[in-house]
Amino acid sequence: MKWFSRRRRLPHLGRYPMEQVARVDRPTTRIDDAAVPRVPFRANFFSRAAHGDLGDRVAEEIKRFNTKTPLSLVLRNFAATHPPFQDGETATETAPLTDDPQKNAEHVKSLLYFLGADIIGICEAPAYAWYSHDADGAPVEPRHRYAIVMAIDQGFDTMDAANGNDWVSSGQSQRAYLMGSTFTIVAADYIRQLGFGARAHTNADSEVLHLPLALLAGIGELSRIGEVIINPFLGPRFKTAVITTDLPLAVDKPIDFGLQDFCAKCRKCARECPCAAISYGDKIMFNGYEMWKPDAENCVKYRISNPGGTSCGRCMKVCPFNKEGLVQHRIGLWAAIHLPWTRRLLIWLDDALGYGQRNDLKKWWRDLELVNGVLQIARKVNRRGLKRNKADREEHKIAIYPAEVNPPADASGAVPVDRIKALEDGLNAEPPQH
Repeated sequence: MKWFSRRRRLPHLGRYPMEQVARVDRPTTRIDDAAVPRVPFRANFFSRAAHGDLGDRVAEEIKRFNTKTPLSLVLRNFAATHPPFQDGETATETAPLTDDPQKNAEHVKSLLYFLGADIIGICEAPAYAWYSHDADGAPVEPRHRYAIVMAIDQGFDTMDAANGNDWVSSGQSQRAYLMGSTFTIVAADYIRQLGFGARAHTNADSEVLHLPLALLAGIGELSRIGEVIINPFLGPRFKTAVITTDLPLAVDKPIDFGLQDFCAKCRKCARECPCAAISYGDKIMFNGYEMWKPDAENCVKYRISNPGGTSCGRCMKVCPFNKEGLVQHRIGLWAAIHLPWTRRLLIWLDDALGYGQRNDLKKWWRDLELVNGVLQIARKVNRRGLKRNKADREEHKIAIYPAEVNPPADASGAVPVDRIKALEDGLNAEPPQH
């Protein structure tokens, strides 16, 4: 049949049938565009950790955050050489065959799939998706109309063997970041050779926030995990890289595969989060977004200071959408999307079949840790199985830090967080219906 023949599949569609997912005019979570503030890079919680806002211990630990294992170290070091290539001179004349936005979009997608991207979406880049100030505190001016968003799979086989917060966690992230950086740098330079401005935005250096662009470009829906997009085929198991450009492009619409109802019923990520950073409760409005707001402070502190691993992606590991794509999984996915009454059953079945447990047959990495420049066997290895009892988490509180309490864009010293006030703000957060 035609659908099953890869040779008959158009190159701009990629390997996953995203064209079969329902498209909607607006994201399935509300965005009050006028209420979304532009924020400085300094407000990013990893930046806050590095500046000492989260305490001296976290500020010390972040110095070795991406260098705790040989794998994450070499991947990080390679990616760190990329920022000088993310932008550059644009050809003085525009190339032929660049007048049709639809053909341009198909051409660029085909290029990125050729390079190795997994899923691609295109949207217009609203002003609020740009940082107000860069990492040095300099103002950022939105300069391109379009955003090309690329999702890079972190790898099912390795995630299947991992615990989510063990010694390969950072390596999985850094691998995807490196690939995304490589692909976007090549494609952005290619677009500049066609005579149109373009800049790559990567984990190492970005002028844009990737989450709103991924949402608007139809990469996925916003999930209970919080500031994480879930794709129907990759789940949350991916990293993003972005190209902004003025090349005329046809844009994609956001998608709707029933995730809001699914996440409302599931709560598996909240149950399994090792630092209680994911909400069990209802959505709130935060900086103009409707979302299950995570406790970003707790999340970042744990990921940086994790004593039994190199970061944390346990929420990705246990998510019911983190599957390898076998026929039975596709059937379950189809039911989750098209038959809402099956969702509670599918969530129960996910636990009953042990999805989210480690598959030790596929463990290939070594639990080695760099300590003061010396490589040694890791002192601790996280190996917790699924935690079925959620009673101790249902009433836990979430601290939130709205834009008005962000540190100044050019603050070089520590601006300590006020966690007591943040917990109060979490309790008094505005529900979407208001």
